[in-house]
Amino acid sequence: MALAFIFGSNQFNYQPDGILQFYDENASVRDTFQHVAKWTGLDVDTLLRADVAAEGSPEHQVRVNLVGLAAAQLSIHDILVEKGIRPAMVGGLSLGGLVASCVAGAVSREDLISLLFRGNQRLEPHEGGRAQGAATVFAPLAVDPEWYYGEQREGVWLGGDFGLEPTGRSRVLMLAGFRDALEKLRDEAPEHTVTVSEDVNIAVHTPLRAAALEETRRQVSEVPFSDPQLKLCSSIEQKVLTTAGEVREMFYRNVAEPMSNVHMYEGMKSNGAQLALVVGPSLIKDLLKFPFPVGYVDNPGAIPEAISAIFEHGVEIQDD
Repeated sequence: MALAFIFGSNQFNYQPDGILQFYDENASVRDTFQHVAKWTGLDVDTLLRADVAAEGSPEHQVRVNLVGLAAAQLSIHDILVEKGIRPAMVGGLSLGGLVASCVAGAVSREDLISLLFRGNQRLEPHEGGRAQGAATVFAPLAVDPEWYYGEQREGVWLGGDFGLEPTGRSRVLMLAGFRDALEKLRDEAPEHTVTVSEDVNIAVHTPLRAAALEETRRQVSEVPFSDPQLKLCSSIEQKVLTTAGEVREMFYRNVAEPMSNVHMYEGMKSNGAQLALVVGPSLIKDLLKFPFPVGYVDNPGAIPEAISAIFEHGVEIQDD
């Protein structure tokens, strides 16, 4: 049985307290942030405090947040490895899938950060000027999920399937599309089951990102990829990616196709995952149900808890 590392999706308003503690206490974390600052031209304080320090256009702010969170995830991964905690498999959602690819050795850190910082985060205008957005849905199991985003829901697409919440009574979905269509869905759905995000104005992981998809396809064609050295579980489809070409394809498919936590964790489960550690301030703690125990490592105090969980569950650690 094996240990998995999970890297979560971009959080536009994640709290940086834990990574600030890691930064103060660990030279390797400071080194990583210095490298990312050099590659992007940003200062370290902006990267560490992307939630408050980023200035400029909304597109620039998203880019800063992406590279700051990626730096945090990579840094915490490094601390775990320094303590002998090495995964047998890795995976992630959206941004996390790209970071997991880097951890698996399929793309260099500098190339990853460059792709994130150059990536198309622009809002592509649509005919009619309809605003875009995203929404979180807690869909009761008794209701067909496609009631929320199927063909009868013009302007709404499934952006992410996070699986069940801990009680098992509802499924957590991320929908994206046109804001007016999402607000109509909210008004027609059972009360308190659909929340339209106030701070998201791009229909991520949907066909509305077609222009960004093509731009990303061109960008990744210019970057060298290698075969992963760890089992890399995709969230685009239930599959372990084993070749450089598959990873490259995932990088651009990730732009306009829905992500699935279920695809990722079922892939991990089928490959013997006995315990997973969520690395960095990304997935909300205890929001989702997994088919194996999960620990959250987003601050220094979580390291001893992770070590205890590894011993408690008899998890095998990979050799260096």
